[in-house]
Amino acid sequence: MSIITRLNGTYGTSFLLLVLLGYFTQGLRCFPWTAMSYWYKDTLKVDPGQMQFLMSTATLPMVAKPVYGIISDSVYIKGAHRVPYLIIAGALQLFAWTAIVVHSGASSSAAMLTAFLTITNLGGAISEVVNDAMIAEAGKNKVGAQQGELQSFAWLALASGGVVGNLTAGYAMKVVPPQVMLAIFIILIATQLLLALTVSEHSFALGPIKKDTDDNPEQKSHERQKDAGAAMREQITKLKESLQKPEIFKPLLWFLSSYAVIPGLGSALFYYQTQYLRLGASVIGLARVIGQVGLLFGSMLYNKCLKDVPIRRMFATVQILLSLCMLTDILLVNRINLEFGIPDKWFVLGASAFVEAIGQFKILPFMVLLAKLCPPGSEASLFAFFMSAQCLASLTNGYLGVVLASSLRISGNDFSGLPLGIFIQAFFALIPVLWIGLIPSEPKTVAVSQSDEIETKKEL
Repeated sequence: MSIITRLNGTYGTSFLLLVLLGYFTQGLRCFPWTAMSYWYKDTLKVDPGQMQFLMSTATLPMVAKPVYGIISDSVYIKGAHRVPYLIIAGALQLFAWTAIVVHSGASSSAAMLTAFLTITNLGGAISEVVNDAMIAEAGKNKVGAQQGELQSFAWLALASGGVVGNLTAGYAMKVVPPQVMLAIFIILIATQLLLALTVSEHSFALGPIKKDTDDNPEQKSHERQKDAGAAMREQITKLKESLQKPEIFKPLLWFLSSYAVIPGLGSALFYYQTQYLRLGASVIGLARVIGQVGLLFGSMLYNKCLKDVPIRRMFATVQILLSLCMLTDILLVNRINLEFGIPDKWFVLGASAFVEAIGQFKILPFMVLLAKLCPPGSEASLFAFFMSAQCLASLTNGYLGVVLASSLRISGNDFSGLPLGIFIQAFFALIPVLWIGLIPSEPKTVAVSQSDEIETKKEL
């Protein structure tokens, strides 16, 4: 309770509520997406490879996160550059999810459904960029802020949303149609949008407030466009300069490659567990809950005692654990778990669930590392580039998985090639340890450039 009281005193109730709801909603997106996974599989009758291709394609807006970050850093809307973009993001998500619910044409074909899901991801991507920038900026600007504490709080909200979403999604699939599940999520999106509409960014003290002082509307509009264009060019230059720093681009390169080189077989395993093992939606959802609970405890553990662990050693350990946990799925596919008397349900709820938790956990220390290295004024741009790199790596991961599943002839009715596919996946998960030297052993804060220092003095 003391940490919440301290955060509330440092950042304010409105800011914490906005961050909490934003990250909780981000974590809860698994709730409607679970319904969409079964909709692709059972209603639209797509095969595992096609489903993975479509769902990976729907995440394409996530790759453009640097664009959203640069715009948010540079273009002020009515004097603010964070909350207005949260409103835009909420409106996009509200429109797309509502269309899927009320318009039958939006969900009657795989192509149309993917198009509207892409719009929801566009809104989600903008929201994630702005939320990450807000906590990075607030963590630097607020007096009394402790390194990594606000990020850990946000990560707890994210994990909590994942726990609630995965815990309820499986049971909701049994009692209500997918449209009702989407309607529940729409209510949460609407609540988030309403909160963003009622708070004032000025009270957050996130950065300089841009005000129009000229009484001439035409001249004021021209200057505003000129200032926005100049600011965007400046942010692009700052981002380029930041990415040219070895202490930033080397860790980013490692993080990107640690995801990109692994061929993803998530859809194939999903089909195997639901089609072949006949595990219900509640079991699949509960397995994801356990993964999110692992992430939740991992976030608490990091905040308590892992912050001082050398970052290079932490990432190497996480990558090795990820590879070992992936290998346990071979025991499930080869039915070895039954020889040890472990039912499929409990095996999936055990070993298989930790792959998701470990894969997500390593994002938290990397965000803390990046917040320390990020030059002031470029929070949204650099964090957006980081998240974009992660999404691009995940897309590569997904498309490589499609190629691997196709090469091994894995389908909804033939899983004979799945054990070999899992072994290949686990082997490639281990490879990034070979270039772990790209991660700094003791990261140092990037020095503020002279121009940034002069600009800061001017603002003061």
